[in-house]
Amino acid sequence: MDYRERALIPFSTGELLGERLLVIAPHPDDEVIGCGGLISLHVRDRRSIRTVVVTDGSAGGDPGDASLAETRRKETDAALERLGAPPAIFLAIPDRQAEESVARIAAMIREELLGFTPDLIVMPSPIEIHPDHAAISIAVIELIQQDAELASALRLSRIALMEISQPIRPNLLVDITSVQEDKQEAIRLHRSQIGQRNYDRFARGLNAYRTMTLDGDVQAAEGYYVVGTEWVRTHPLSQLIRDLHGQSAIETSPANLDVSVIVRTRNRPALLREAVASIRASSADAEIVVVNDGGESVESILQGDPKLRLIEFEAKSGRSEAMNRGVEAAGSEWIAFLDDDDLFEPEHLPTLMKAASSGGSVAWYTDAVSVVHERGEDGGTVEKSRDRTYAQDYDASLLLLDNYIPLPTLLIRRSDFLAIKGFDPELDLFEDWDFLIRLSRQGRFTRIPRITCEIRHFVGGDSAILAAPPHSEAYRSAKRRVWEKNSIAPDPELVMNLLESMKNRMAKSHGAMIEREGRARHLELDVIRFQREKEILIAEIMEKSAAHERSAARAEAIEREREEIREALSTLQRAHYDLHAERGRLVYREAELERALADNQQQAAAMTAEIEALNEILNEFRQSRAWKLHQAFQRIRGK
Repeated sequence: MDYRERALIPFSTGELLGERLLVIAPHPDDEVIGCGGLISLHVRDRRSIRTVVVTDGSAGGDPGDASLAETRRKETDAALERLGAPPAIFLAIPDRQAEESVARIAAMIREELLGFTPDLIVMPSPIEIHPDHAAISIAVIELIQQDAELASALRLSRIALMEISQPIRPNLLVDITSVQEDKQEAIRLHRSQIGQRNYDRFARGLNAYRTMTLDGDVQAAEGYYVVGTEWVRTHPLSQLIRDLHGQSAIETSPANLDVSVIVRTRNRPALLREAVASIRASSADAEIVVVNDGGESVESILQGDPKLRLIEFEAKSGRSEAMNRGVEAAGSEWIAFLDDDDLFEPEHLPTLMKAASSGGSVAWYTDAVSVVHERGEDGGTVEKSRDRTYAQDYDASLLLLDNYIPLPTLLIRRSDFLAIKGFDPELDLFEDWDFLIRLSRQGRFTRIPRITCEIRHFVGGDSAILAAPPHSEAYRSAKRRVWEKNSIAPDPELVMNLLESMKNRMAKSHGAMIEREGRARHLELDVIRFQREKEILIAEIMEKSAAHERSAARAEAIEREREEIREALSTLQRAHYDLHAERGRLVYREAELERALADNQQQAAAMTAEIEALNEILNEFRQSRAWKLHQAFQRIRGK
């Protein structure tokens, strides 16, 4: 039977193994509470392990105990030693000060990531209860999102978010039954903490609970949410948090923000609904101004939102005019933009408004992903590709040659928009680029390197970008008009050719570089894996060789014993044959003696009879007259 729960949580365990495992623990003891079983499994396979403990743990006991940090350091190393892992690296950030030390933490963790280049990173999740846990998790996620060099080095790596102080909805369960007691003993070595709370009991309970959907032979499991670093770079933090909570999680209301969002639309009601919903997810009370550029009426689908204003043109007036009319009708000081086929992430407007509150610029913009959708077999749309295309630091000179700031990523003051007379109605392609060039002459822009927007393109739809792709005449003509209008170059054709050639080369070089680095990293991991497997095989061969030598020596001793037994048996057999022959001779001799005895007995009987006969004759002779005369004659003779 198939259960719908299987789509929400694993019903079987899986492997979570890396050739190079990096564990990022917020405090001393988090490394064994959260992933002690996984560490032990890696130790058993002789895989490389590095543990980084971020804070000193000094707030985990008596505030007056100056030696607590050192005590907890020793406890951590003892616990790791119990699991067979190397000692930890301690960053020594003061306990409960991670939020204030995010930049410093990110810099130190970056060094560890580049130096160790792990293919598996285990760390806390961003929904952890403890503020240090959440701050460290978010710092690492944003570091990977924003650092191109780091992203390239970790292109094949995975991130596994573990459970410490807050359960998550895992997408992978790891069977730790065979190492559960090792984990419990390692946790108990953190004596300074066990004396305050039963962390060993809490961990055992959670690991037992994680077996609820598993077979009965799994007695303990650790839960993880695993994503690739490339996924992290192309998805906003809010998406990850939603996944960790689960789609059924209760959503909190977004912050109240005094901002107007201008939405252009034309005959795409389904996409418009999604766009408006994404704005509401980012701000509950932002003013939304929808400008329908001569398409079918959308009034019926936008009812029920008191903060939404609808402007509908009777006939198509163009993208520029639609945006200008929307800004003119806006009632807020701050203006953001969204086309009906694009989306805001929940953190988009709060991120921009927070950055703008510090002032110093005329515009603020975030990063965005470019997502291409195509028609699926079921008639719906499916995601074909997702790339972090829009992630460029502000460069006023580069902006003159090419636009790298999508309009939905932007936040400006309404007064600045009106001061430069908004979009040029004569332009219906690259009108946003022309506007940004003119706006850049009023001051600098500030980039917030965080993904908060999704720029969507639908193959077969009426996307302005897909309708006029690079190298097309419409694309080149529109670019030429922008350059000529803004007097950017004396020879727009030459600059355009050079720019397109440079972009193509850079794109190819970047792709080739990433591919080479990915292959190199893959080969490096293969070498590491083969080396580890070779060491395991060598150890097994040596063990088997030693066992064989012991067996050979034992077999030789047994053979000697067998030879001795065979010789003794041969001797006994010869003795047996000799005894048997002697017995035969004795039997034969006995028979001869019995025959001789019988003969002797017969002879004795005959002699006895003869003697008796002679005695009778002698007695008769002695009684005779002659014998008596003989005796008398002898007496006379004196004899």
